[in-house]
Amino acid sequence: MLLSRFKIMGHSMSPTLSEEDSVLVSSIPFLFAKPKIGDVVVFEKYNRMYVKRIDKIEKDKYFLAGDNKKDSFDSRRFGSVLRNQIKGKVLFRV
Repeated sequence: MLLSRFKIMGHSMSPTLSEEDSVLVSSIPFLFAKPKIGDVVVFEKYNRMYVKRIDKIEKDKYFLAGDNKKDSFDSRRFGSVLRNQIKGKVLFRV
């Protein structure tokens, strides 16, 4: 995905991203560097796309967390994701 627009659904990335916010996402940054802790990414899990922050990296496993720690469907529930499941980096909120 060179550049795509995604609409935030849910509140797991609050307060950074709010429900109904739109974000621009691109895979281009990951052509030049690996995803790193702190990056906000779009990834695919269970045939759905999610937006979360990379919280921890172990080898090729990425642990993702929502900024709303009290109420987020994230790696604490679904485990790690692999690099090929990460589709792009959130560049901007629009």
